[in-house]
Amino acid sequence: MKRAALLLLILASTCRTAQQSNPYTGQTEAVMAGAKLYRAHCASCHGAAAEGHETAPSLKTPRVHDRSDAALFSFLTNGDLKGGMPSWSRLPDERRWQIVAYLRSL
Repeated sequence: MKRAALLLLILASTCRTAQQSNPYTGQTEAVMAGAKLYRAHCASCHGAAAEGHETAPSLKTPRVHDRSDAALFSFLTNGDLKGGMPSWSRLPDERRWQIVAYLRSL
């Protein structure tokens, strides 16, 4: 019962996020802020130029760029522990959207 309730809560949160668009699209300042956040939180795994490493994929691929902003935001929020991606839900929404804006600039 608790597992079903948790699953419904996660799905509801994902659906709410999936309906959102990045409020920072096209904003140079947001891309620069996202680059700074990327260096602090992502570069150690994905590389300084987002080219990827043995344990983390490149973020310059169609697999990443073909996803919607909401899907990228959701992935940053929820992570994928089995795949080695931590959840960045502790970062404020604004910061996660700025990372998405930076990823779009690559």
